[in-house]
Amino acid sequence: MRYLMPVALVAAALVTATLFAGAASAQEPGSKATRDYVQAAGQSDAFEMLEAQTALTESHDPQVRAFAQAMLADHGRTSQALQQATATSGLKPPPMVVGADQAPLLGALQGLRGREFDQAYWRHQVLGHRSALTMTQMYAASGDDAAVRQAAQSAVPIIQAHLQQAEQMAAATGDS
Repeated sequence: MRYLMPVALVAAALVTATLFAGAASAQEPGSKATRDYVQAAGQSDAFEMLEAQTALTESHDPQVRAFAQAMLADHGRTSQALQQATATSGLKPPPMVVGADQAPLLGALQGLRGREFDQAYWRHQVLGHRSALTMTQMYAASGDDAAVRQAAQSAVPIIQAHLQQAEQMAAATGDS
């Protein structure tokens, strides 16, 4: 009998915490579209940088390694620009974690070696940059947060250049 009261208090505390958490997330600044873009762009940058770090460790191809170095530098800059934009707008910063849809690709890449690694890396870069370009172009054209939209507009030509180079290299390695 004496345990019923603490259990009831814990249950009440959990319900209250859940309600406040829901209210807090409902009051999170920025539109859903902006929050979704910030999350997706942060995950995309994290994915590109982790794949690049893997490429620098695993690949011996100078073109893969040069591209990976550029990915680290360029996605570091786009990530920083997005972080600054979210700070300017009072939004939560982008998460620097790989998304659930990207994690299996990264895991598969980390298990490959040699030419198979290089071909998979180029294939991932094409897929990742196509997706990132579409998403970023859409937000750059019609996003409702001026600072985040500017960061997206600045990222578009960078992503376009990455996609073009990745497509050329994928074709050159026989993996288009």
